Amino acid sequence: MRIGILSLKSTGWLPFIYKTWNANVTIDGKTYISYNTDGCNSGYVFRKFLRNYAGQGRSEGDYNWPVMRLADVYLMYAEATNEINGPQADAIALVNKIRRRGNLPALDASKTGDKASFFAAIEQERIIELLGEGQRAFDIRRWHAIERVWVPPYDGNGVWRIDTQAANQQRYFQNTSELAYQQCYIFRIPESERERNPKLTQNKPWL
Repeated sequence: MRIGILSLKSTGWLPFIYKTWNANVTIDGKTYISYNTDGCNSGYVFRKFLRNYAGQGRSEGDYNWPVMRLADVYLMYAEATNEINGPQADAIALVNKIRRRGNLPALDASKTGDKASFFAAIEQERIIELLGEGQRAFDIRRWHAIERVWVPPYDGNGVWRIDTQAANQQRYFQNTSELAYQQCYIFRIPESERERNPKLTQNKPWL
């Protein structure tokens, strides 16, 4: 089933056929138009924080984009207090409040028993709650966790993004050096700024 772009109502069942987009397909003698995923091979079209009224295309219309989300604030608080003092009752309650709004059960006790376990639970909650909001890249940089999330330096295989048929699409971090990871964690000071202020040095990975 899908929701129509123009009507915001169900337009009925549409088949997702690998590598066909808005094409005529026949299934059991009946002709359908396959799901148009704009060239995506996963079958999913992401629609978070888009207009909620009918009559315009996918990229049209206005939307009051949230500058800051309360759930993000709750998770930041939980992360900060956990870093200092380990799992705290108020922080656990805030994470569970987010989960309850999403109709999810409270965190299992095993996920709040110690600092490492609670951090892992907070990270997972951020992945799910803040999906598509541009937070993940900043999180793994802030935690210096690119090597953990992706692959260690100099890994010849890297990581492949695969499609629904397990076909390789893009490869990331193949044979990436330690220096390249370090440059991911700290920005290069622009030369224009250093020219304006000769006392500015350069961040070490960019020397």
